[in-house]
Amino acid sequence: MIGSVLKVVGTMLTAPIRRRRSPADTPPAGREHYEPTPLAASLDAATLKAADIPVAKTPAQGWSGSDWPAPVLAGCDEPLVEGAPDLRGVWRVEKGPLKGHVERVEQAGDRVVITAGGVIHDMFVNGTLEGGVNDVGEAGAQVSVAARFEDGRHNLYPGNKRVVAVTRYLDGDEMVWRWGPWRNRLRRLDAPTDERS
Repeated sequence: MIGSVLKVVGTMLTAPIRRRRSPADTPPAGREHYEPTPLAASLDAATLKAADIPVAKTPAQGWSGSDWPAPVLAGCDEPLVEGAPDLRGVWRVEKGPLKGHVERVEQAGDRVVITAGGVIHDMFVNGTLEGGVNDVGEAGAQVSVAARFEDGRHNLYPGNKRVVAVTRYLDGDEMVWRWGPWRNRLRRLDAPTDERS
């Protein structure tokens, strides 16, 4: 357990060095990644609920390059729970130590799926380890993380401890993503070839 924690912390601390040595991430190619399913006006009006879709896991060898996995919550129209920021879309870090990083965020009900860096982190944001991320991290170590919506933020708590390790929230048209000690500002991409500055 201690070895896994140290590996995850080491990955977080060295991420900017690895980022500078590697090319920017390739955004996903298909329109389906950029156009989330419209959400129903109410829970009763939803035709496909988040709990009805199996939880996705990172493939055994991860995934890489432009070969992005298909959206997990495609067709799910359950409205977001109260207090959840709407972070849906494909985002790229424009400012911060992880500049060039691309991630896709899917949401429905109390569920969030973040696909990036070769991993798929699929979670129910209910404050439990059972509902949170139980998968591998970028370093390949097993992670067990509880997720909560707090003050308009999506916060992740490794081991369901008191310290927030990762947070995402909206600031105007941008998303702020703090991963460990690193703070990044992301811009939502509208299309696979969106190269606006």
